[in-house]
Amino acid sequence: MAPVAQRRSALTGEHVALSAVDRNADATPPPPPLQATEASTRVERMMEALEGARGSRLLIVIKGHPDPDSIASAIAQRHLARAFDIEASIIFFDEISHPENRALVKSLDAGLAQYREGMDLGAFDFVSFVDTQTPHMPVRLPTPLPVLTFVDHHKTVGGFDARFMDIREEAGATSSMYAEYLENSPFGLRHNNPEDARLATALMHGIRSDTDNFLLAWAIDFRAAAYLRPFLDNDLLRIISKQSVTARTMEIIQRGLNNKQIRGTFLLAGVGFVRDEDRDGIGQAADFLLRHEGVETAVVFGIVNGDAVDGSLRTVSHTVDPDTWLKQLFGTDTSGRHFGGGRRNKGGFRIPLGLFGRCRDRDALWAIGKKTIEDLVYEKIGVDQEAED
Repeated sequence: MAPVAQRRSALTGEHVALSAVDRNADATPPPPPLQATEASTRVERMMEALEGARGSRLLIVIKGHPDPDSIASAIAQRHLARAFDIEASIIFFDEISHPENRALVKSLDAGLAQYREGMDLGAFDFVSFVDTQTPHMPVRLPTPLPVLTFVDHHKTVGGFDARFMDIREEAGATSSMYAEYLENSPFGLRHNNPEDARLATALMHGIRSDTDNFLLAWAIDFRAAAYLRPFLDNDLLRIISKQSVTARTMEIIQRGLNNKQIRGTFLLAGVGFVRDEDRDGIGQAADFLLRHEGVETAVVFGIVNGDAVDGSLRTVSHTVDPDTWLKQLFGTDTSGRHFGGGRRNKGGFRIPLGLFGRCRDRDALWAIGKKTIEDLVYEKIGVDQEAED
């Protein structure tokens, strides 16, 4: 048997055996890291899908109230589409309610359009979805558009087709996935290019926003940040990252403090009626109330714009999965769409009031909405509300 080659350890001075890989290191280069290989494969599939749609018209859809991650991801999808002569338009359906997000869109000159009744969405050839669990359009089209790309970092729902689909729960933000596409494609970011600087800045802000300033980041989020860093417009990033709390949001937080109910490690708070432009205050109140001593899960809800119960969940519990928890709690509408959903540490729900929204007695309407949510939640966590009260 051939003798085993040895070398002296730099740390201990002892002789250690060399493996075949060690002995042949100079002769055979190591294979590329697994994540690099996977990233290249994903980008190739994305490029193939876009090449197949070359010269077409693409509708990029943001569902729900646009946030930094969905806004940045949509802009990145448009950037890639344009490299294939695809005429891409970004559309959103719900108001950009958070002041920070309105400033983001304005500062980026993002070119987003809000849906208005009468818009001819059927004039597009394809549709792309970013940062959403399902490919359902918020409005009905005479003929559904084929889904060109679907990119998301939430739990997979399945049951639909797309020419390119990438769903990764191990990503803290969809923006990180688009940064990976850019880094591994021929159409990546360029230095000293104002448009690319704005895109890099938007993606970095999206990552920071969805990972709570990297406290909840995964490996892909850190890699994405490292790629984006040299292209950033730092002044713009400081402007759009400025955290501000409006006076009305402070009022919502105060209502949450006044109305909170704590059962074990669970906090529930109703904040009454909230204007549509202030709905993000519900989420900010949940963020704040989660800091209450002994609380692991906070749910804050209110009636927004008089026509729906909106709520936000925040948790640090190891046993509460926001996506599963909210979907089981509130179920689906008649078309099978869930009223709630989420990701690792946060989630949200929206339940239309329907005919009850016409009720002119606001006190009665709130009493019904509040009682219904409380009963559902306390039954879910196994609390006898009457006994507690």
